[in-house]
Amino acid sequence: MGLTNEAAYLYVHSKELVTLTRKLKRLSKKAEKHAHRHQKAEHPEDKQKHQKRHTKVSENIKDIVKRHNFVIKRLREHQVAFAHALGKETKIE
Repeated sequence: MGLTNEAAYLYVHSKELVTLTRKLKRLSKKAEKHAHRHQKAEHPEDKQKHQKRHTKVSENIKDIVKRHNFVIKRLREHQVAFAHALGKETKIE
């Protein structure tokens, strides 16, 4: 692929990575909040409710982390291809 195509892939994947990072931060705050409320709760029903919510958010975090790692892998691949295309175009001797 050409230099511009690789640059476009890098741009798109970096935007997706930023979006996933924001989601991870937001969900980790929610998970921490539910874990804290689970510890603070006195009634068994409240404990279960917050534990279930914490578990659900933790599962969402795991899914997003998998996608995050996949995007990072793609970014690395396209970064190498971009560097190669840049070297071919400039041909520094």
